[in-house]
Amino acid sequence: MQHKDNVRCWVDHWNASVNQTSRVTDDWQATVWDRRSDRYAKDTSDEVRRQRTDQVLALLDEAGFSPEGTRILDIGCGPGTLSLPLARAGADVTALDISTGMLDRLRETAEREGLSIDPVRCSWWSADIDELGFRERFDLVIASMTPGIRDVETFDRMMACSKEFCYYSGFVQWGMDKAHREIYRVILKEENGNRGPGMLYPFMYLYIRGYRPLVRFNHSVREMEQDWADAAERTIDFLGSRRNLSDDEKTKIRDYYRGNSENGKYRSTSDMYTGMMVWTVMG
Repeated sequence: MQHKDNVRCWVDHWNASVNQTSRVTDDWQATVWDRRSDRYAKDTSDEVRRQRTDQVLALLDEAGFSPEGTRILDIGCGPGTLSLPLARAGADVTALDISTGMLDRLRETAEREGLSIDPVRCSWWSADIDELGFRERFDLVIASMTPGIRDVETFDRMMACSKEFCYYSGFVQWGMDKAHREIYRVILKEENGNRGPGMLYPFMYLYIRGYRPLVRFNHSVREMEQDWADAAERTIDFLGSRRNLSDDEKTKIRDYYRGNSENGKYRSTSDMYTGMMVWTVMG
């Protein structure tokens, strides 16, 4: 009884933590991510992307997973950051995303290289895994830094698709740039931005249910210099994936960046801690 009470208490706490992000619609998410798809992959250097991918593959290998000949589901695949290298390693990948733009970029690369990737446009928030034929179909299910996992229901849905391994990654601490902190506090009237469940809620949910995932943490500091107008539009795009910004809020964000730039340039520093974990689904 105590075990069930612990699980129920944590589930209630996780669900209660889901704020206004949960009220953003599927259509809104699709529009925002389609708009961001042109430059999403370009925002991260090839070297940083390669290092992150190597870390994921190393953790999977440590957990005993080898991609060759396996079926993988990548939830919130984006332009294929993990789908592509896993397919190159011999996996048959189902790449799911709400954004047509993201999937188009993934499809272009997959077709050019002759990779076994099946792009699926779908919102994980409302996905019917039985209708899709996903239940217990995959050797590995991935949810890497994706807003698709936002609560217990979407996390359980992820696990239900795996017959062996699951991989999840999220923020431990998002060290927001000064601009983001002040925009949230002064313009949006929030203390901080919701980044989804991060690592805490999924890890504790697994732990109190008896799982002992293999966990690794990473720390990265990112410094950027951009034209103030470009920095403002990137922030508007980013925040727009989490809430519907009014025209007045957008104007205030642009005014903030204009007023805090030097010679038309805005310099930012973000200090981020992220975590990733792999576990085996219990029968």
